[in-house]
Formats: sequence, C-alpha cells, structure tokens
Amino acid sequence: MFMDGFCEQVVKRKVGFKQRLASVLLFSIFALLEVLFILLYLVVPSPFWIMMNIMVGLAAVFIISAALPRIFKTEFDYSVVGNTLYVDKVIAAKKRKSYNSVEIPTIVDIAKIENDNVPNQKYAKTYDCSEGGYEGNYYCVFHRAGKGKCLMLFSPSEKILQGMRPHMTREVQMQLFHKK
Repeated sequence: MFMDGFCEQVVKRKVGFKQRLASVLLFSIFALLEVLFILLYLVVPSPFWIMMNIMVGLAAVFIISAALPRIFKTEFDYSVVGNTLYVDKVIAAKKRKSYNSVEIPTIVDIAKIENDNVPNQKYAKTYDCSEGGYEGNYYCVFHRAGKGKCLMLFSPSEKILQGMRPHMTREVQMQLFHKK
C-alpha cells in the first residue's frame, strides 16, 4: 500500500486544577472511610465490621489505583496518513484506543485559538484532544457523515499542519497559512 504522506506527533495532556482536585478528593474520601470504619470497629467490635473494613479499604485502593493513571498520564498521538488525521488516546502508556479521525478535505474552519476565537455554535460532537487549556492550541470544524458539524481542539506541531496542508481546501489553506 502506497502512502503519499505520513507524519506523527505525541502530545501529553497537562495536569490541571480539576485533575489535581479529583485526586485529592479520592484520597480524602479513602482516608475518611478508613477512619470511619476504624471508629465503628472500636464501638462495635464484630467480625462483620472487620471484614467490611477490609473490603472497603481494598475497594478504595483499587479505585484510586485505577483512576490516577487515567488522570495524570493521558497522551494523544496525532498521525497524518494520506488525507486523514488520526487521533489515538493513550492512557498510562499502556492502553491505546482510537479517539477520532478526520478526513482533512472535510475541514471547513481551522485556526489557532487566540482571545477565545472558537466559533460559538452548536456542534454534533466536540473532541478535546489538546494538551489542555487554550494557549497554543488550534480548533478545527469539520463535517462528519451522518452527524453534521463537529469541533476538535488539538495541539498540532508545524510538521502535522504541513502534513495536512496538501489535502486542505484552498479556502482553509488561505485561512490558516496566509491570514495575518
């Protein structure tokens, strides 16, 4: 199979305030439950409470250990193959799944995000595969068959943008590369 163009980039999601707050809340809930069950055990010592304390402790450890890698270690892998931009989501460097794919000729609007210039419209689906926040990121609006207009926030390098360029419509190329 002949590929007329291939380039890729890995973007790590920045850990923001919401992610840190979620991890603090998980640890706080775990600690509070443990203290609560220890106090209950001191008041009502029975084998049922001992077993319940162990089960809740193990469940909390399992939840925290399953949630934290997802919170802190999310990456996006952008690949331009032919006229398609593929975005894969990589969680904790172990689990990879296809997140989005965009046929580049279906892109109707693309620009760097500056001063909240993202078009304020209703979209069928919004994909956030950026490194987080708005600074230095791009948005693109594209048509998806059967769904309509979709919005994607992403953080492409110049290499990815140049890989997409030959497959963009003339209007989108002018808007992205020649707009001052």
